[in-house]
Amino acid sequence: MFRTVIAATILAGSAAFLLSVRSADAKGPFSLKISGGDLVEPIMITGPIDDAGMFGPEIDDPLPHPDAIYTVEFFKVGDGRPGGAISYYPAHDGLPAAWRTKYGVYAVPGEFNETFTSYLPSADGGTSALWYILPGAALGLAVVGGGLGGRRLLTRGRV
Repeated sequence: MFRTVIAATILAGSAAFLLSVRSADAKGPFSLKISGGDLVEPIMITGPIDDAGMFGPEIDDPLPHPDAIYTVEFFKVGDGRPGGAISYYPAHDGLPAAWRTKYGVYAVPGEFNETFTSYLPSADGGTSALWYILPGAALGLAVVGGGLGGRRLLTRGRV
């Protein structure tokens, strides 16, 4: 459900930007396709979303450019017509994350950037959720197993 909310937020922000700068003939809501950068295959995000917080103020071009630059394409939900494309520059070398559009370069607000980057692979390979789940499950099984085993030993001693 959390990913759905994130996807909805990204879509609404993207749609609002395209509609506010009148760069797309298609009217929202939009679906997104994130490609390029270090992605093995494109990521599709669908659904109508809230547009708050996607674009910050216009900034200077973040030079030098990062190694991984992503392309974010917009598609109209329903008929799939293209609505435009922008580039996403991840934060790097102390420079902020940025959107490159045909109208200029815009900062990506911190909260939105955290949401957006959750869809992208991390530079360190990331930490899988299993890293946290498996030890907890193993501990739970040990506690339950120990409790059942101890109970069985106590009942044998009474008989």
